[in-house]
Amino acid sequence: MTPQAPADIAALMSSLLTADPARPRVTWYGPNAERVEFSAKTLGNWVAKTANLLVNELDCEPGSTVAIALPVHWRSVSWLLAAWAVGAHVVVFDENLGPARTDLTFDVLVTDRPTAPPEGSTQAELVVVALPSLATRWTGDVPPGAIDAAAEIRLQGDVFTPYATAGPEAPALTVGELTVRYGDLLVQANTAAGEPGMRLLTGAGPSRAIEAYLAPLVAGGSVVLHHDLANLSNEEREHLAAQEQVTVTDLGPSL
Repeated sequence: MTPQAPADIAALMSSLLTADPARPRVTWYGPNAERVEFSAKTLGNWVAKTANLLVNELDCEPGSTVAIALPVHWRSVSWLLAAWAVGAHVVVFDENLGPARTDLTFDVLVTDRPTAPPEGSTQAELVVVALPSLATRWTGDVPPGAIDAAAEIRLQGDVFTPYATAGPEAPALTVGELTVRYGDLLVQANTAAGEPGMRLLTGAGPSRAIEAYLAPLVAGGSVVLHHDLANLSNEEREHLAAQEQVTVTDLGPSL
């Protein structure tokens, strides 16, 4: 029998923390030989801090629309989880998916490319995300009115308690023309999950968050993100999988 999916993101994070707070849950390989690893406890802290930033500084609440324009990165995972913890509608921008829906307005844009905002997002509150592995601030000048995520997140509380939750019919994730409701978000992740405790190696970006980010966590496992997995040789990929004790390798599209 397939285990039941967690009720919401808070229940998911609580289950990971209860099972083993020190177990790695997200590992990221970036350019320049960067490697960052987060336990359940550390990931939970980042998610709570980011959710508090969304609420306290950006006035987000259930129904707010948060646009995510980020690459394959551990910060993408924490922003997605935080936005869902708030109950926001996450819209993922990916240039490979073509134009975004034109019937949506955006309250917040989270991006590493503030000089090239996605179409339709110019009126949103801008959050700039530095990509160096453990950057503590944005490199260079922060655009006027924008929030420097790396600097501001650290000032937020380590515990997040939502004022309200999104209903099951509320939109949770839009990728291209497809929208997933909150009532289906973790159910779909649970369906996509493999063996309990799976450790998934993937090069997927936020547009494949359900099967590549949420599914391993729902399975009580973890995810290993590589910024350029598709361009590794077979030998390099096998060495990485062995080094990280990977149980499943995802060679699907990097979208």
